[in-house]
Amino acid sequence: MEPAATPAVVLTIGPTDPTAASGIQADLKTFAAHELYGVSVVTAVVTHSSHGIDDVYPLPPTVVASQLAAVLEDLPVVAVKVGLLGTAEIAAVVAARARSGGLPNLVLDPVVSVPGGNRLGLTAAVKRLLPYATVVTPNADEASALLGRPVITTADMARAAGQLAGEGAKSVVVTGGSIPGDESVDAMWTPAGSRFLRAPRVPVRDPQGTGATFSASVAACLALGETTTDALTGAKDYVTRVLEGAVGWRWGRGGGTPLNHFGF
Repeated sequence: MEPAATPAVVLTIGPTDPTAASGIQADLKTFAAHELYGVSVVTAVVTHSSHGIDDVYPLPPTVVASQLAAVLEDLPVVAVKVGLLGTAEIAAVVAARARSGGLPNLVLDPVVSVPGGNRLGLTAAVKRLLPYATVVTPNADEASALLGRPVITTADMARAAGQLAGEGAKSVVVTGGSIPGDESVDAMWTPAGSRFLRAPRVPVRDPQGTGATFSASVAACLALGETTTDALTGAKDYVTRVLEGAVGWRWGRGGGTPLNHFGF
C-alpha cells in the first residue's frame, strides 16, 4: 500500500462546545471532511441552546497564548479560522500573532454576542483583527454590531460587506441564513467584485453550527489552494450539503440540530 500524502494543517481558534454542534468541534469535523489535519486552540467553554449561546467561560489569556505557541512552533499551519474569542484580552493575544504574520489565510468569524459580556468592548477588540483577515464572515447581526447600524435586508448585507472591506478586511461575506425567505442568500465582496451567493433553504429544525461550519470550510478551501471566490462558493455548497444530510435528524428536546459532516 502506498503511504498516504501528508495532509495540510489547519488551525481553529475558538470555543469548545459540549454538544459538538458548533465551536472547535464543528471546525475539526469540517477540516476532516475536506481531508485536512485540524488542530485547535481553545479560547472558552460555551453552552448553548436553540436560542443561541447561553454561557461563556473564557480561558485566561496566558493559556490561550501558550496553546498558540505550542501549535505554531510545532506544526506548519497553512490556514486559520478564528471564532469566538470571549474577551478583549484574548482578542489582543490573537491579534498580536496575526500582526507578526503567524496566522496565514486567516478567516475571521466575528462572534460578538456574548451573554453577560461587554459586547461593545468585544466588538472593538474583534475589529482590530480585520486588517489581518483574508476573509471575514459575519452574519447579519454581527455585521450590524461591527458597523453600528441595522443590517436587515440583502441590500443592507451588500452595503455592509463593502463597508467592512473598507475597514481593512481583504474579502467579506455577510451571511443571511437568519433572514426569512425561500433562499439562503449571502452577500460577498472581494477585490474581484461583489455578488450574492444563493442556495435553496434546507428545512432543518433549528440547525446549529452553520456559521462556524461555513467559516471553517472557507479556511479549509484556502488551505487547499483555492482562490477566495472559489473558497466562498465552495463553502456555501458544503454547508448546503451538510444541512441536506441532517434533514431527517431528530435530537434531544428541541435544542437544535447538528450538521451531517460525514454523510451518516
